[in-house]
Amino acid sequence: MLLAGAAALSCAVPLHSVMAQETGRDEQQDEANNIGIVRDEVTGDVIYVYGRGEKRIGQAVAASEGGLAGADLEVRPLLRPGEILESTPGLIATQHSGGGKANQFFLRGYNLDHGTDYSVYVDDMPLNFRTHGHGQGYLDVNGLIPETVRRVDYRKGPYRADTGDFSFVGSSFITTHDQLAPFATLQVGAYGYRRLAAGGSVSLGTGDLLAVGQVKLNDGPWELPEDFEAYSGLLKYSAPLGKGDFQISLNLFDASWNPTEQIPERVIGTPLCEDSYCTLDGTQNGFTRRYILTSNYQSDSWRITGYVQRYDWELLSNFTFFLDDPVNGDQVRQYSDLWTYGGRIEHTARLSDTLSLRVGAEGRYDDIARVGLDETIDGVKEFTVGAFSADEESLGTYAEMIWQPVERLMLIGGVRSDWYGFTTRALEGADSWDGKVSDNALGLKIGANVEIADGIALYANYGEGFHSNDARGVTNPDTPAPGLVEGDFQEAGLRFERGGLIFTAVYWWSSIESELIYVGDAGAVEPNDPSKRRGYELTAFWKPNNWLAVDAVWTGSRARFVGLPDGENYLPGALDSAGELGVSAIFREFNAAARLRYLGPAALIEDNSVRSDPTVLLNLRAAWTPRRLGGFEFHAELLNALDSKDRDITYFYETRFPGEPAEGVAGINSRIVEPRQVRLGVTKRF
Repeated sequence: MLLAGAAALSCAVPLHSVMAQETGRDEQQDEANNIGIVRDEVTGDVIYVYGRGEKRIGQAVAASEGGLAGADLEVRPLLRPGEILESTPGLIATQHSGGGKANQFFLRGYNLDHGTDYSVYVDDMPLNFRTHGHGQGYLDVNGLIPETVRRVDYRKGPYRADTGDFSFVGSSFITTHDQLAPFATLQVGAYGYRRLAAGGSVSLGTGDLLAVGQVKLNDGPWELPEDFEAYSGLLKYSAPLGKGDFQISLNLFDASWNPTEQIPERVIGTPLCEDSYCTLDGTQNGFTRRYILTSNYQSDSWRITGYVQRYDWELLSNFTFFLDDPVNGDQVRQYSDLWTYGGRIEHTARLSDTLSLRVGAEGRYDDIARVGLDETIDGVKEFTVGAFSADEESLGTYAEMIWQPVERLMLIGGVRSDWYGFTTRALEGADSWDGKVSDNALGLKIGANVEIADGIALYANYGEGFHSNDARGVTNPDTPAPGLVEGDFQEAGLRFERGGLIFTAVYWWSSIESELIYVGDAGAVEPNDPSKRRGYELTAFWKPNNWLAVDAVWTGSRARFVGLPDGENYLPGALDSAGELGVSAIFREFNAAARLRYLGPAALIEDNSVRSDPTVLLNLRAAWTPRRLGGFEFHAELLNALDSKDRDITYFYETRFPGEPAEGVAGINSRIVEPRQVRLGVTKRF
């Protein structure tokens, strides 16, 4: 079957064609359990839907594509929303600054910081920020309401023409529900954790109106209570329109918190810091306000999206303590205040039974009122390092052709062209300037796959991609960064789909140009050398019977700078390996799941003389839905079940405290994982 361009975003196939069947089950009871199910149209049997089990031979363009849906999401234990994105095999989402800050991501040997080469879309609206106060590509999914997520599809590498900026290493596409049965969920847990979510959909006119809200409160285990207070909402209207479907949605997120960041390990156990949960600067805080209006239309031949976003963000941090200012300390305030406008239009034409062509264009304009960095003392501004207003505009055009000249063979060819304009205006501070620069990139995409036997296919892909740099760095008159940093990816893969087993094996190679970026933490441009990486990925999904499902991932990578001597060319923060093992079981009134996550070691400096230790975490979830109570579910999560004391994040750099040398002390700075904790909840479905 030829893959239609309009359906390429999710690469989904009919779920009932691939899921294990279970007869004699009560469908209404399963709906009350909120487990993803469908009913076989021929036999009438209830089928438990695991998106990981979707057969993709003849559908997927690369072996590394995949997705989650149904039971994959609904029985998954979660410490934080960012872990939903760990559905991408080998992706690790960590945290080093509290529940209101974007996660730090690692994938395919890349330390992606807060999203520099990893893009996320929600209903085709791009979530990554350009020219952000904290980091380029800043990706914050903390406002996501888990109950609203219908499916998550992922890709690796820049092999598709419809994604551009920040999609070089990987992309995830979150699709929200159009309809939900009314529900209310209450959760409580250790360290002041409380969560209330409620909502549902009603018929309105020819469509459906969905409204879901969430309140989340948490103090965490830290000496300085996090005082995390967050409010999220989704209002969405969906209706058929012509030969397709129309949607308009409003996403809201408002949060405040007190961050506890990574700390120098040398001070743990001293009067400065009694244990790993201590706080060395008790005046830090942050807030996020984000409102997104998105409209979509999609049919077999058209995909049209438009969005507008209002965003206001601020964060106080102290990374080096008394290194730069031995008297007042090194606390800084970062901030972003902006509007974003954008959209896409795409058309797919079937030129014949074996050939399809899609062409599209997407544009975006960021109107940044203020972005910058202040030096502060206990939260009060001392002086402004650099504050800017900025305009960033872009236009991307693309074309992609998929040809199936003979049965079981698919050939893919695509091209994408992007133009960016960067304008900055100095508002305040010595490190600010006026500037105007433009840049462009052209990327080729080629792929082929062939089913060599029933359920066994081989894949090969090549793609050129890029990420944009912060406008402040691009327009810097002294050390300008390139507007667009380009690179290329290649991979060869195998996909096996037989019976209840789906297995993929991929080997990949990548290279990227000098990664010159504007570092918001330092307020300066920092250059890196070109780099090359290579690695492998093994994934498996196995459903041996009607009630049990097992999934596993293991990845390894090698990352090196180009042009530096051997032994001095390691990329700091590039993980050597990562893995995950998940098990879930679904019964008539009970379901349970366990997820074991491994974050491998990494070099922390270029000569590999200092390395991070591995981190292993085990999370458990169980739920009970007694039939006699009608619509109630009682659920419990045991997070960090082994009470690991491993590190969530690890860095190596200089810090200083009073009495230490003026040049500071180089050492490991880390943030411990949150300790073992229990969260209990009850859900009522109406």
